[in-house]
Amino acid sequence: MLTDHHTAIAQQVPAADALIRELGVRGLTQLHTDLHHGAPIDYRFTRCPYCSGLGEDPTLPDCRQVGCPPQYEFADHPHICPVCRGEDYQPTWFAEKRIAQLDRLLGDPNKHHDLGNSLLSRLRIQARQLMYR
Repeated sequence: MLTDHHTAIAQQVPAADALIRELGVRGLTQLHTDLHHGAPIDYRFTRCPYCSGLGEDPTLPDCRQVGCPPQYEFADHPHICPVCRGEDYQPTWFAEKRIAQLDRLLGDPNKHHDLGNSLLSRLRIQARQLMYR
């Protein structure tokens, strides 16, 4: 996670360690967002740094620690990851789904009248090519 950032690892690690020690899981979420330059992170495509994309809390807390209602205490249910909130990490499946959606949105530029070699037509073709890469 830290290697994608543009500052030296020797400077990042102590800062990340202090942030995580002070704020816990919330600090890890903040660190992950900071490393993505404040952009919202879609955990369907980006592996969660806390649960490694599993969607469940890896520390296996009991229901009293998490605050589950009493009726769930003996149900042996999984607790969702506090960072990604249980997002299902499946980049291949979601990428194919997004490409299909983009194809439907863009449509065939040849169907539109008076577009020819216009800027809109070229942008649609470039967007389609970029999404397939």
